[in-house]
Amino acid sequence: MTNTIQHSILIFHYNETILENRNTVLCNTIVGQYASFKERGIKGIFISLKNAPYSPLVKEDPHLGNLVKQLEKVSHKIDIPIAIGDYKKDVFAYLKHLSTTTSLKLFQNIHIALLFFNPSTVKKELDVLIYDEDKENANKITRELSKLGYSIVQANDAEEFRIKASAKKYDMTITHTVINHAKENTSQTASLGLSKQLIINLPVFIDTAVNSLVTMTGLEAQKIKHEIRPFNEKIPPQTIIAAMKFKGDISGIFFLIFPKELALIALEAMLGEAVSSDDTAGIVDGVAEFCNIITGAAKVIFSNKNLKVLFELPKTYLSLQVALSDTLGSNGVWIDMQLDEKPFYMFITK
Repeated sequence: MTNTIQHSILIFHYNETILENRNTVLCNTIVGQYASFKERGIKGIFISLKNAPYSPLVKEDPHLGNLVKQLEKVSHKIDIPIAIGDYKKDVFAYLKHLSTTTSLKLFQNIHIALLFFNPSTVKKELDVLIYDEDKENANKITRELSKLGYSIVQANDAEEFRIKASAKKYDMTITHTVINHAKENTSQTASLGLSKQLIINLPVFIDTAVNSLVTMTGLEAQKIKHEIRPFNEKIPPQTIIAAMKFKGDISGIFFLIFPKELALIALEAMLGEAVSSDDTAGIVDGVAEFCNIITGAAKVIFSNKNLKVLFELPKTYLSLQVALSDTLGSNGVWIDMQLDEKPFYMFITK
């Protein structure tokens, strides 16, 4: 078994017959090198079965079942998403059955994996054609991709998919793909409470944060990952938080969370001059201004989409507990970001 990295996706190439002992070695490797993968910025793990010599006549392969079972256990130990891919079409239905109650993804190929695991490598205005005879699964994939801002078309049947795909009018076609979520994630999604319109427009907040911070500071900014969860209390103790409520066609609260050290770096980069680390008031004002600029840019994009959204003035916090009191303990979308390769965060809730 070999491995390569493509656009921050770690690909394990299963070049041998799938056996339980080899599955164990693979999973032990993933867990054992997890810290290293995180340091290298790995955004997803893709298990390629392209060269795995298994028989297409075998409807139930216990070793393939064991692979799914072991990978699911690994997924509970690490926070890097895992997918199985490059499988033969006649094995897809079996893999789908095996993985139904897991958080493992099934991606037909690495290009689809990149679309979900590292969308920053794919152009933003993407036209995607989807087909799955399982309409519920097709709708799930559509919802996931809509959150990323892509234009989605669903084919009604296999023949329509074939005709539209052959016309080559789409940037990407997706079939034989499953986006599984573990049961606990499903319940969190159900209780999220954010409107569909807000979910679809989450990329607006992410993209404007990245673009605005790059423009203001000249530092590199990027999104690392996002998840549905309550406000993450495991943040640095010296943290400055700015929040803005918004209402209109979409409504909620936007939180911008900056560790004080990074806020100082960003403010100095924006001003082009040194700022005293003791000037807490000035640094707080700087984070509030970052929040203002990000939401102002988002408002322009919403307006271009004919969405009327009104943002209130920013509210700042030096106390995590006070900020938490304004979230009502609600689930929301927690977004891990980086500026100058240092972490900051965003949180959007109802």
